[in-house]
Amino acid sequence: MQPAVGGRVIGFAGKNVFITGGSSGIGKQLAIDFLRLGARVTIAADDPAKLAQAHADLLQVAPSVDMFVCDIADLDQIRRTAEMYVDRVGAPDILVNNAGYAVYRTIEEMPAEELDRLLRVNLTGACLVTRAFLPAMIAARRGSIVMVASIAGRLPMTPCGPYSTAKHGLVAFADILQSEIHRFGLRVHVICPGRVDTNFFAHETFVERTPRRETTWTIPIEKVSRATIAAITRNRFMTYVPRSFGLLVWCLHVLPGLSAPVLRRLMRARVEAIYEQKQLRDRQRESAS
Repeated sequence: MQPAVGGRVIGFAGKNVFITGGSSGIGKQLAIDFLRLGARVTIAADDPAKLAQAHADLLQVAPSVDMFVCDIADLDQIRRTAEMYVDRVGAPDILVNNAGYAVYRTIEEMPAEELDRLLRVNLTGACLVTRAFLPAMIAARRGSIVMVASIAGRLPMTPCGPYSTAKHGLVAFADILQSEIHRFGLRVHVICPGRVDTNFFAHETFVERTPRRETTWTIPIEKVSRATIAAITRNRFMTYVPRSFGLLVWCLHVLPGLSAPVLRRLMRARVEAIYEQKQLRDRQRESAS
């Protein structure tokens, strides 16, 4: 069923959609929903086996789906993928920068190589993917660029600090980008969901952490996908999922004296829980030796 906006039916039939991180999670759900709406979808991801499985799954939804193996931490791969896509399909009507991941570690505990890749994938990669497709989209004078950020891109969060840092940067990049490309008829949309229960949290650092009350507040992945499609059809720049998160962001910026200390205490409690858990493991190892 096509979404209706202001009494007018908005269709995606025949639209070309390119999704990074499309082999799982939000990216895969977006691919499913765009295919159901008649779009031609291309997914990209860095794991060939997972990408092939996702491609096979999506073919069960509709035949108009393609794939590219691409690690968005690698500029050469981004350039090759964009060139091949534009040669084969043309400019994307909708470019979704969705690829991203996090680890639940403090910066002090994090290897420098891990920190570097987190920033490359979650921020630099999205910027470079956008830049690679911009010439074709500008020439076509049409298109939407979607940045799948996070509520961690509007509220500083840790112990996944580099992820939060990158998503803050992604929101700023999108804000700047919309001013620069408005003259070409292009649009930008930022999606900031809360915790979505996907394999995003399968990393060992998330699995091993001490459960906290806020980790039980999850959002259905379908809701994030629907909100993203609605943002495109309504030409909305910023979308929070759920909408109530917008109020939290408003409070942090308008009433920082009241809200910032509360958020800071929560973040420090999360950090302390990590070190307490680490100390417990150390004592257990010492007693076992």
